[in-house]
Amino acid sequence: MNKIKLLLADPRHKTVGSHSYFVPIGIGYIGSHLINQFKNQIEVKLSVDAQETFDILENWKPDIIGVSNYIWNTNLTSFLCEHAKNINENILCIVGGPEFPAGTGAFKIENNQEDQTYDKSFQYMIDRPYIDYFAYSDGEVAFVEIIKNFIENNYSTKSMRERNIVIRGCVNLDYKKEKLIIGNYIPRIGLKGSIKSEGRDEIPSPYTTGLLDKFLNGVFVPGFETARGCPFLCSFCDQGLDKNKITAFSAKRIAEEISYVAKKLKKINSSTKTISIFDSNWGLFEKDLRLADEILKIMNKYDYPKYIECLTPKSNWNNLININDKLKNRVALNLSMQSLKIETLTDIKRRNWTKEQYIEFLKKVRERGKDASSEMIIPLPSETEQSYFDGVKFLMDNEVQTRTYTLMMLCGAELGRDKAIKEFGMQSKWRILPKQFGDYKGRKIFEIEQICVGTNSMTYEEYLRCRNYSFIVKLMGHSVLKPIKKLTDKLGIKWFDFSRAVSELIQDEKYNGKFKDLFKEFCKESHEELFDTKEEAIKFYSKKENYKALMNGDIGENLMTKYTGRGLLILDDIISALFSVIRDKFKQNLNKELNIVLDSSEKWLKNLYLINIIFSDSKIQKNELKKLNIDFDFPGWLLDDQQPFKNYTKKSTYKFNLDLKKIDYIKNEINSVTLVKRDKQRAFARYIERRSSESGFFKKEYQKIN
Repeated sequence: MNKIKLLLADPRHKTVGSHSYFVPIGIGYIGSHLINQFKNQIEVKLSVDAQETFDILENWKPDIIGVSNYIWNTNLTSFLCEHAKNINENILCIVGGPEFPAGTGAFKIENNQEDQTYDKSFQYMIDRPYIDYFAYSDGEVAFVEIIKNFIENNYSTKSMRERNIVIRGCVNLDYKKEKLIIGNYIPRIGLKGSIKSEGRDEIPSPYTTGLLDKFLNGVFVPGFETARGCPFLCSFCDQGLDKNKITAFSAKRIAEEISYVAKKLKKINSSTKTISIFDSNWGLFEKDLRLADEILKIMNKYDYPKYIECLTPKSNWNNLININDKLKNRVALNLSMQSLKIETLTDIKRRNWTKEQYIEFLKKVRERGKDASSEMIIPLPSETEQSYFDGVKFLMDNEVQTRTYTLMMLCGAELGRDKAIKEFGMQSKWRILPKQFGDYKGRKIFEIEQICVGTNSMTYEEYLRCRNYSFIVKLMGHSVLKPIKKLTDKLGIKWFDFSRAVSELIQDEKYNGKFKDLFKEFCKESHEELFDTKEEAIKFYSKKENYKALMNGDIGENLMTKYTGRGLLILDDIISALFSVIRDKFKQNLNKELNIVLDSSEKWLKNLYLINIIFSDSKIQKNELKKLNIDFDFPGWLLDDQQPFKNYTKKSTYKFNLDLKKIDYIKNEINSVTLVKRDKQRAFARYIERRSSESGFFKKEYQKIN
């Protein structure tokens, strides 16, 4: 036989824009390792584009296909394998990833009566007969065993299935489909010794060997995995069951990769200046500090990267602060608290910092001119409606932007298993994953997730109240409203109390306005996006009229993103509502001077931003702009907000200037976000999600003339 042709795919839906623009480093590692192991016996192609993957299957006709399996692509992956078998029944179809009942990194798969892991893994394979083997150990080591066995069996998938060939690190059905055959676990590469051994250098770099060059085109964000594994066992995470030791690449190796990427992107004058570190806890170890020294050399030479995305470590946070300081303040300094209730953290095996440690961390973040943000998840075990609000209050009182996410019941995570579901009284619903759908070869494919909407400590109604309030929190946390936050601080109004008052106002029967209408629509869709079963959701979205609505973004979107975008399009109405709350709910603070302050501040903010101009179809001329007169110099006070209001209570005149090139640039950027270019609102929502902290980007230019 000629060279074995291997297609490695990390398929991504892009019907209405891709969910991920990261370089597919996972399949890159597998590919580079296999090329090193089998030399001229193998030819490898990588793909992330679904249509390209179908084309490769049909035209290149690979002997083996290996496909990633995550919650966001599991049904697409299954269909790719099914289609591959229709083209060539002897193709060997391998799937691997965390979306599997046994999880990822398990030492063994056994028939546990509480979770029925074996039975569910068996049923998973029965439901997908076109998958020959599922790799439950790391892909790099499992695939070596797969190809060895493929060669030993004369390149015959049929022979391997008929003979019930057992492959280490993998599971498969026996030929009669009566039981699950389980190969022995294979340790991941680099486990000898400790993390200090940096044993993963054994895997050749998919970057410096050129394997990932096709993705270094200025569109994809380069990603790097400096270490694999997580020392924590959080039960909501698909790595929570991975009890393997952590293994690492050397700082020298990762630095060579980043330098290679920097050179490549400089040659094409790429605007992509961000990199992502995919470690679960970057900054946790001493090796991360050594890597920072190497990255600094690259920054000094190429001024790259401009920004480093990473997941903050759950301990040793001083390391990350030191890394950020070394790297010119370009590192993300966020923290995911998930919950602040002690009982909940115990239930989910989460080890958070103490509140005192967190406050100290926030102080360090602010000293560096960065905004702090944190994630919370609802409804986690033992969390109540009150404890959720208490947690949000703590974060908001400490000026942390709070983002709340619904708990995903991942089948490969502990909170997706029967034991936890029974113990915590977890109630579930099903919904489509935003953007994760498409029509392929005449078949509509939808990715549907199971989420928790209630527990024995939080009812469904309480969950909805928390979720709906979290939309208010996110919208009010957008940077365009930051000047109001400074104003309320000066008035002695706590931002949490203010957000609760705003929430009460827009739910008041007597109150009317676009903001209230927006909130009601969010609440309605938060409930209506949920289905009792996966099958019910698929049946609904398969209907012609509903699929069209899905394409148009009327349904099935990320609701927080969608409604935040729509909120900024009615910014004047929201600003009116917020100032109304200040005047009404906190009227004991008001006097004549403060009324002047509020009137001028409100007037200023309603004239400051470009958003309505960006969406105007009229041709804009600079001489159409008017001067703005205010009785309180709000923009002047914002520059020195510790000063008393009276120092700036004076008539002031400002002139706004429009940068037409900037407006055209923003319009083009918005159009580039989605394939559905006719839908400006949808594109804008996605665009501002990426620029949520950059309020200045949407401001008009202005100057004081009196």
